[in-house]
Order: sequence, then C-alpha cells, then structure tokens
Amino acid sequence: MKVFRTFALGATLTLLASGAYAADAVLPEAAAPVAPAAPAYTWSGPYAGGFVGYNFAHFDQSGGASFNGEGVVGGVYAGYSLQTERFVYGLEGDIGASDVDAGGFNVATGVPISADSTAFGSLRARVGIDYDPILLFATGGVAVSNKELTLRGANDDQTHVGYTVGAGVEAKVANGVTSRVEYRYSNFENKTYDLGNVSVSSGFDEHSIRAGLALKF
Repeated sequence: MKVFRTFALGATLTLLASGAYAADAVLPEAAAPVAPAAPAYTWSGPYAGGFVGYNFAHFDQSGGASFNGEGVVGGVYAGYSLQTERFVYGLEGDIGASDVDAGGFNVATGVPISADSTAFGSLRARVGIDYDPILLFATGGVAVSNKELTLRGANDDQTHVGYTVGAGVEAKVANGVTSRVEYRYSNFENKTYDLGNVSVSSGFDEHSIRAGLALKF
C-alpha cells in the first residue's frame, strides 16, 4: 500500500509539472505573408509612338553667308528592342513634319532668301542601360530632310542626306506605355538650289529637343 501511495504521488507531481510547462510554453507565431516582388520591366519587343519637339536650325550658303531658324516639329517613331540583362539595344526609325522657318540675305543678289523645312526622317541604332523602370539611351544613324528655299518668288526644294546622333531617357509610365525625352543633333550635306537665274548651294545642321509617348506590343 505504501508503494502504491508513493507511485500515485509521483504520478500526480509529474502531471502537475507537465501542465505548468505547457502553460509557460510560447507557441511560435506564424510568419507574416511576404508580398511577391514586382516583376522587372522588360524592354524587349516592338513599340511605336508619337513625338513633338522644337528644332533650332543653322543654314549656310556658298559665299560664306548663313542664317538661322527655329520651329515646331512632330511625327511618329517605331522600333524593336532586345535586352540582355541590363543592356538594351535595337533599331528605331522616325518620320515627321517640320515648321522650321529661316531667313537671311543671298550673297550674290543681296535680296532676302528664306528656307522652310517640310519633312524629315531617320533610321538609327539605339543602345541603352536599364535602371528599372528607367532606360538611359544613346542613338545614331542616317537622316534625311527636305528643304525649300525661296528667292524673289522663285523656289526650289531638295532632299538632304546626313547623320543624326543623340541621347535621352525613357521611363515606364504604365503597363505597355513609356514616355521619353531626348536631344538630337543632325548635320546635312550641301545641295544646290536653282532659284531663277541664281544657284545657291546650302547645307544645314539642327538641334532638336523632343518628347514622346509610345506603346509597347
């Protein structure tokens, strides 16, 4: 009987100790759910958009004379990009219309001469570095531009070929939508204009600041 009481007392003490331990035990809290990381923007693929800008042009004439002009430009652009890690590269083309007007005096006659820009375009390579969701890029390639010169009521137009280089920044503004700001410098070959009984050789260069908005497909 004494052995039984000793066993019962030991069992009771063991149960009490187990209950106290269980009461003092702290259950681990469930880990807070982790929100999935936003996917990085991918620049690969085709895109197309429109732009507006402002050009500053400098025209030269045979004989050393020159004159300046400025005006609004606008048009569309499209391209295709590939991306390798942070390096983005591809081809882009644009076409647009210009309201750049310039004027001065013709060297041979001393009478006013004016130059008007009409249409232009380019085909360029584009390379950039991705800083998600921003792209810093540089661009360069071949450019064409149509100009019309007017002297004493006579006019002639020519298409000039040249080069264009520039740089800019582009950013994602929504899914599949990007905006950009860029600077471009373009330089065009001389062309000879037949203006009545006067021939004028003229080339020009342009500085352009543009803003664009595009859809990525």
